[in-house]
Amino acid sequence: MSDWANPGLDQPMPSPATFPERAAWILMGLGLLFALVFHLVPGLLAGLLLFSLLHKLDGLLQKGRMASEGNARLRALALLVLVALGLAGAAALGLSALWKIRTTALPELLARMAQTLDSTRSWLGGRYIPEELADADTLREALSGFLKSHAAEFKAAGGQAGKALAHILAGVALGVLGAFHHKDPEGPRPLAAALAGRLERFRSAFEAIVFAQVKISLVNTLLTAAYLYGVLPLFGVHLPLRFTLVLVTFFAGLLPVLGNVLSNTAVVLISLGSGPGVAAASLAFLVLVHKLEYFVNAKIVGSRIHAQAWEVLGSMILMEIAFGTPGIVLAPILYAYAKGELRERGWV
Repeated sequence: MSDWANPGLDQPMPSPATFPERAAWILMGLGLLFALVFHLVPGLLAGLLLFSLLHKLDGLLQKGRMASEGNARLRALALLVLVALGLAGAAALGLSALWKIRTTALPELLARMAQTLDSTRSWLGGRYIPEELADADTLREALSGFLKSHAAEFKAAGGQAGKALAHILAGVALGVLGAFHHKDPEGPRPLAAALAGRLERFRSAFEAIVFAQVKISLVNTLLTAAYLYGVLPLFGVHLPLRFTLVLVTFFAGLLPVLGNVLSNTAVVLISLGSGPGVAAASLAFLVLVHKLEYFVNAKIVGSRIHAQAWEVLGSMILMEIAFGTPGIVLAPILYAYAKGELRERGWV
């Protein structure tokens, strides 16, 4: 008899799944599908992140004897609130600085943009870029006309951003409520216990992916720093704001997919100021790094969830086809969760 026919030669066969466990799997699957279809992934991730941070800080405070079991979670929440307030203050200062730049240096910025477009037009042999855009006043009028003609699209995008923010706030509230949920002293009912087990496994998968994302961001940052400080200087190109670009690459890289888009855009725009050739080289390098990160992502994530790189990569591609960007973001977490469930049953 083959091992496939009798997988319990070395290990005892797991007990058959109970009805509450099967019901919990179905409810979990429907809930995740609902989040993907109705664009609730940002709220889901925000709630999981806050819950996980509270859980980790709670354990650290108790381990370091900085708080008792009764008030450790309250102190963890207070610490997170202070950090959030600090970040909000830093963001407010940044917006204030941007507004000051907008009101005092906008003409100079437009003039530099026009100069960059003019040099790019000359490099292209006077083609593709209209001559009118090489003038700062004409460029200002063109930008104003573009904003007016696309006002409806910008309004719709703002509405979607507002909905996403509302979902994130709701997820944060649910994360706090879940962290401070008091268990029933008599123990949970069978379905509640089965659901709690599924949610705990999903949270563990989320934490594994988050820690892996930090490593991925470090790899991306090191590659970008090597390009900015090593490759470009070999050709006599020294981009301004290189250190800032490296910092942006790291912190933006903590956001799957979207973070890469933001950091890559910043690098290409700064490179454009040094000439279209440098911008093209930067774009080619970043595209190469972006494709490489698919495999790096799959390898690092796979090592944390006991999966081969091709498994995670395949799940990311399939989820991107089915659900777009939210599917890519959620794919490693879903795969880690699903494989954990299958491993528990002894099926893989």
